[in-house]
Amino acid sequence: MVHIDQGIALPTNRSKYPFGEMEAGDSILFGVRKQAESCRVAALRFTRVHQPKWVFTLRKVDNGWRLWRIS
Repeated sequence: MVHIDQGIALPTNRSKYPFGEMEAGDSILFGVRKQAESCRVAALRFTRVHQPKWVFTLRKVDNGWRLWRIS
């Protein structure tokens, strides 16, 4: 049998990454390339829907991979 809950608020932020809070020049560091690539793809999707003029870039750095919001 399935229990029905009432009065539970729907979460407003479904994103795994804080793109909406990022300013130009902010970045996110990843230790694993696969995670960084996943974030890059999510950033591209975010910009298409929410902020078409924003630009993100992913670069290899000494301690991993870093995704920057550049505009």
